[in-house]
Amino acid sequence: MRPFLVTEAQAGKLPRWGVLLLTLLYVIPGFVGRDPWRHDDAAGFGVALTMARGTAQDWLVPNIAGVAVPEEGPFPFWFAALLARLLPVVSEHAATRVAAASGIVLLLVGFWYATYELLKRPGLMPSDPFGAAASRIDFGRAIADCALLILMATLGVIARLHETTTQAAQLMLYALFLYGVAIALRRPLVGGLIAGLMIGASVATRGLLPAGMMLVCVSLLPLVSAPYRLVATRWITTSVLVALCTGTAWPIALANAGPAAQAHLTAWLAWNAAQLSGIGKDGLLYLARTLPWYFWPAWPMAIWAVLRWRGRLGEPAVALPLLSLATAGIAALLTIESREKDLLSLSWPLAMLAAVGLPTLARSLISLIDWFSVMTFSVIGFAVWAYWGALLTGFPPKMARSAERIAPGFDPGPIMFDLALGLAATVAWVLLVRWRVSRQPPMIWRAVVLSSSGLVLAWFLLMTLWLPAFNARSTYRQIAVAVATKLPERYDCIEAPDLGRAQRATLYYFAHLRFGEAGRQCDWMLRQDTGPLARTKAAGEPGWKLIWDGSRPRDDDERLRLLRRTTKR
Repeated sequence: MRPFLVTEAQAGKLPRWGVLLLTLLYVIPGFVGRDPWRHDDAAGFGVALTMARGTAQDWLVPNIAGVAVPEEGPFPFWFAALLARLLPVVSEHAATRVAAASGIVLLLVGFWYATYELLKRPGLMPSDPFGAAASRIDFGRAIADCALLILMATLGVIARLHETTTQAAQLMLYALFLYGVAIALRRPLVGGLIAGLMIGASVATRGLLPAGMMLVCVSLLPLVSAPYRLVATRWITTSVLVALCTGTAWPIALANAGPAAQAHLTAWLAWNAAQLSGIGKDGLLYLARTLPWYFWPAWPMAIWAVLRWRGRLGEPAVALPLLSLATAGIAALLTIESREKDLLSLSWPLAMLAAVGLPTLARSLISLIDWFSVMTFSVIGFAVWAYWGALLTGFPPKMARSAERIAPGFDPGPIMFDLALGLAATVAWVLLVRWRVSRQPPMIWRAVVLSSSGLVLAWFLLMTLWLPAFNARSTYRQIAVAVATKLPERYDCIEAPDLGRAQRATLYYFAHLRFGEAGRQCDWMLRQDTGPLARTKAAGEPGWKLIWDGSRPRDDDERLRLLRRTTKR
């Protein structure tokens, strides 16, 4: 590749207060003031809630109010449940959100230090015959700052990270695993210990597939990168031994904890085997549609980095993310579902590769990235404001009708605090754009600061102005209250054979419903009808009387019906 030089000015330090502020604005919105939302977020919360309210068996066997969840490992929910028990002054959901937010912080910190460890080493640092280049420390810090900004700018990651799911927790484990692999070049035993612990924790988080891919990465890295061959024996031995010890702990505990736990282990192993069924044609088409926007703006810069560093692919800072990208990509192709939430594991190697390529970007490409970010996120910010104003005022009518579809019948309540926060964020974005355009700073991170800040602005506006509307659309709070008022003060249990996991979790949280165990007959039943059945009049069932039915506002595709047994058991 052509030679290049990173000067001391180009490796200038990104203000730490700016990094901290951007991180807080990235992490906190989406957790404050939000109810458990339907689908994966509510289901994951339900596992942690059951642990917090349950017994030791619930901590060993992930379940939602008695319904086993074999595809969810217990590891990330242990911390959420522990916080819920240790923080009785806050709600269980608030404690779970604290745990999830802490996981994002650990992810960002681990990713930054891993990148810094790799980039401060000699290798990628360009030669400096004139003594004008930045020091290795400054160069490593500058690229680590860029990698962090690119990760925070990746479009598809931000919403998924703010859910209580094992996928989000697994990305944190990947980042800490990356740090262990990076530090192994300097401290093989410590690096092996950290990497092995993360592999073992992955078994109890997302199962055998991600843990296996991480082990493959550990095994192959010395073959493609010469520096890792120098520490391979101590590092790989430590990693594998620690991974085996920690990774087998939870399955062994299940195997020795009674019939229910053993049945869960069997179901968990079957789920792991099903993950290897491979992706079909529809899945490949889905990936082709999703990948370009999901990993924007990381993937174009990552491709550029590979092309520019193609003669030095054995350097640890290039070899590690490339190998990780390959193993994570294979895992995504092996997964039978391959939904966009399963693509999270590809985000950090792409972000690291993109950061490695930034010093070699031409000025014209940097300007193009900047103007694309300014235009894109300014338009998004304007649209968020415009539709929010239309929702409140009803003008213009066409826009107001579109906004009302998001939350039919929504009553915004007090808006001054949200309005002040939204205005402050918008003013900050305008000032940042003005600074970037007028100053033309030489620092490497100038190419991605607008991308990350713009995405944070859009997310912040959505999670302040629109959060009440999203809560009204996605929560089951009102449904839970309605069901609870129809139940007597003392009842034995409720059968819910067809109730979805998210609905079960949120009703268990808001109404403290006592769900019956599988096979147990109860005096009450909660039935969930979906699709065309939800739009029909409740069909009678022999031996049961309909007491109540209801749905979320204007949700014609789902209806819950509460029935009471009329015949003796």
